[in-house]
Amino acid sequence: MSRSDGSDHPSVRAGRLGRPHGLNGFLGLYVEPDDLVYFEPGSTVYIQDRSYVVRAIRRADKGHHLAFEQVVSREQAEEIRNQEILVLERRTLDDHEFWPADLVGLEVRPGGGRVVAVNHGPTQDRLVIERDGIRFEIPFVDPLVPVVDVAGGFVEVIEIDGLTEPSD
Repeated sequence: MSRSDGSDHPSVRAGRLGRPHGLNGFLGLYVEPDDLVYFEPGSTVYIQDRSYVVRAIRRADKGHHLAFEQVVSREQAEEIRNQEILVLERRTLDDHEFWPADLVGLEVRPGGGRVVAVNHGPTQDRLVIERDGIRFEIPFVDPLVPVVDVAGGFVEVIEIDGLTEPSD
């Protein structure tokens, strides 16, 4: 997710539209569950630098469907199909939540190295750590990463034999 610079230009990715559903302008919505806060009815989002007001959101078998006040037909929905949805500001994070971009570059303690990426998985995220030119992944869970100090510039990692082997 990109960082908002505080201007009136939308720069934070909130989700992506899928295919139209039905005849009344609903589209599939690809979104992280925590980011559903961006899609409350009456909220303004941006698609291709144009503002849209959320008319409705509904739960579907495989996610959510979204409708906008400006999109009332299947034909209009087709015009914005597969587009990224942007907002002006990032949502407020809960305790123990971090933006992936804020983790990249943090020093790894003890043992050294740096976080070079965050890989998102279906059950858990993983920190990609590079040490002495070798990369490996650590599950981003409290028992293995008990301390994340973004302001201090480091993460504390509990290393287990075999876990810090290079990833392919």
